[in-house]
Amino acid sequence: MLVLKHVEYEISGRGQLESLISHLRVTTSKVDGVTFNDIYFKKNEKEFILFLECGSEEKYLEWREICPPPPGAKDWYEVLMSKDEYFS
Repeated sequence: MLVLKHVEYEISGRGQLESLISHLRVTTSKVDGVTFNDIYFKKNEKEFILFLECGSEEKYLEWREICPPPPGAKDWYEVLMSKDEYFS
């Protein structure tokens, strides 16, 4: 399944972005079944979206425990299931 983690937070520049990506790669490697794919930004908004592949929603929540959002940030997530997962 694919998890889209939305984070309402402004990243101040490329240095902070690279640090965040490095941190995400480290933390996702600590939870079997969670892979960081990429980060995207909403146009004209202070929000980014992480694309994560997760073995289950529980695996995502386990990862979120070790990688909470930045202080003061609001976050939420969506779970997208493949057709095989949906119709299993």
